[in-house]
Amino acid sequence: ILDVLERYGQHLPPSDGSEHDGEWLGKPLFKGKILSQMEKHQAIRLILPAFPWKSVNKFDKVTGVLPDFGEQLALCRLNQMCEDIKKIYPPGAMVYIATDGLVFDDVVGIPDEDTWAYGEGLVNMAKTHGLKNLTLMRVMDILGYTAGRTLDKELYLSLSQVCREEIIASYGRSEEEVRQMMKEDPDTLLTYCGFIRFLEGDLKYSPVTAATKAISGQQYRKTVKKVAIQMMIRAESFTKLLQTHCPDYVRLSIHSSTGTVKLSVPLITQASGSFPKSPWHSSLAVGVDGSYQTVHAKDVRETHDLVSTNGSPCYFREKSEQWDFGDDDIVCEPRYPNQTVVRPVRMELLGVKSLSASQLKKLAALKAAHTAGPVVAIGFAS
Repeated sequence: ILDVLERYGQHLPPSDGSEHDGEWLGKPLFKGKILSQMEKHQAIRLILPAFPWKSVNKFDKVTGVLPDFGEQLALCRLNQMCEDIKKIYPPGAMVYIATDGLVFDDVVGIPDEDTWAYGEGLVNMAKTHGLKNLTLMRVMDILGYTAGRTLDKELYLSLSQVCREEIIASYGRSEEEVRQMMKEDPDTLLTYCGFIRFLEGDLKYSPVTAATKAISGQQYRKTVKKVAIQMMIRAESFTKLLQTHCPDYVRLSIHSSTGTVKLSVPLITQASGSFPKSPWHSSLAVGVDGSYQTVHAKDVRETHDLVSTNGSPCYFREKSEQWDFGDDDIVCEPRYPNQTVVRPVRMELLGVKSLSASQLKKLAALKAAHTAGPVVAIGFAS
């Protein structure tokens, strides 16, 4: 089980260059947690604080409020990790996604309504794609406010501020504590630096920086650092909440780390091998070779086409004639992990529509270019 988890993880080497380079430093810690769960013959419980909301920067980074193909790939990878564990340990595993958007949204200027919509989008996405090894836990679920109750939008919004206040009151870290943690723990410092990095772009169009941005770049950067500290205080408070309520869960993380106390899991594997941007802080770019990149929307608008699904922006696709079958009734659809499915757009054409000789040549050319994974044609009469 640990070997499976390690295959899905990616860690930074220790800063001291010790002999542990290349090894997962947290393996001994997680071994005990996994063995205790195996003794109970239960699914291995993994917890991941992540999937908060789409970035507040809808101009440069992302294209909407709802989850898109980036989140789909991320959820599919987490689900597949559990399926791989099930192959060697029949009870399998379950990833509990502790969606933490509610903890931070007021700090960065995102409405609670958007946070709710994003979470509901994740739930629907998991159901649509049959991802049965994932469970979404919201803050009010962890605190026990929803026990025996159906969580709808009205209840969620009524509990949002109550939950934030309880986390700070019961699990809150002071700024002094957090700064001391950054001095003593390399992973905490890495998280803080990561917050500053994405906030410098995220807060560009946020109401929380509107006043300082108009004054000067220096004032804007000061505000970004203040927000980053508030994010750290909230993040560490949320971590303390999870440690209290979910002490025996295996801790996963979407942040780069040395792997000492958590397993850093890249949610979207990239051809470069680099640790990806999280899908809620980026857009997904699909290459003609079938590879994926987490990018900022502004960086690919000239080189890629924005593809929508059911009226919502979904991903960017590299501009190329390889995708063009000269027929509006044929679509090329990327799927996890790096597959492209060529199929009729309309259900009534399934098993009826045929590919012409020129389209079959197009298909062969696409297969040749698509080196990251297979290209499959389905639903055609020939």
